[in-house]
Order: sequence, then C-alpha cells, then structure tokens
Amino acid sequence: MNSFAQSVRLHRDIPLTDIGQYPDLAMALQAWQVSDDRRIPSRVDPLNLPKALLPYVMLLDLEEEPGRIGLPYRLRVRLAGTYVCDKYGSEMKGRTTDDFFAPQDASHVVEAALTVARLGLPSLAERHYVNLDDGIWSYVRLIAPLSRDGRRINSFFKVLDPATLRQDGRQPRSV
Repeated sequence: MNSFAQSVRLHRDIPLTDIGQYPDLAMALQAWQVSDDRRIPSRVDPLNLPKALLPYVMLLDLEEEPGRIGLPYRLRVRLAGTYVCDKYGSEMKGRTTDDFFAPQDASHVVEAALTVARLGLPSLAERHYVNLDDGIWSYVRLIAPLSRDGRRINSFFKVLDPATLRQDGRQPRSV
C-alpha cells in the first residue's frame, strides 16, 4: 500500500497563546513581529532568529493556478533551510507542495496556509503526515503571513520546532 492510500495526516491547531511551550517558536514569532513596521511584514530578518532554527526555516510563495484540479493554489518553496533540504534529499528551492506531499496532504497544507492568509495571523499547529517515501513525520510548526507587495498576503514564513520533530514514531532528535 503506498502513501497515497495510507495517509495519516493530522493537523491539530494549537492556540497561539500556548507558544511559550515552544521557546524556539516563540522567538521566531517575535522575529516575525519586529521584522517590519507594517501589520504584515514583507520578510523576517534572519539575524533576529535563533541560529539553531535556521536549518528548519522555509519561505513559501502562494501561487494560483486556474484550472487546477482540486484547490486552485499551491505553495512554492522560495527558500528552505539545510535540515529541510537534507531530509528531502536535494535543494527544495522552486519545488512545490505537490513535489513532496501526497495529494491529500498537499491540499491540507495549502488549506492551512490559506487560512493564515485569510486571517492575516500566524498559526501554531502540530502536524503528522506520510511523505512520498512512506515515512511518517510529526512536528510542531509556526507559519506566519508575509506580504511582498504590502497589499496582499502572498508568502509565508514557516519554521519547524526541532525539539518536536519525530520520524516514524521515534523520539525527537537532539539538536
């Protein structure tokens, strides 16, 4: 049975008020908040992030694709940290959610980003999913909206909490 048939995706929203339980993500949220004088920043200054988080950061662009089956949107990687690229097996820049998620999981990830865009607020969540190599992953992530043009949300800052990262049910890896 392949990963498409046995998807175990789970998305559990965590109230943003609980971010203190994830100190690294709390620092990432603070970096997002101070990155720009606009309500929705255009970027996050990497100098404001804890160095230990940089390998787990992704910048994602929202793309609309009219006529696309299912959701007419996908996310394209603009930048991915070294840990994320290593786990994928190559550079992720330019890849889309379709390249590294099963179709149902890709839709779920895009839907979560669209909710962030619609609300204009960061989201904290626990995720479990099967990747295209049938590996089961779980982690807590923060995703925050970005606006490159200052008018609409068209990008996202995403960071995984390395202390919560698990693969195939194993304990978190030490960082």
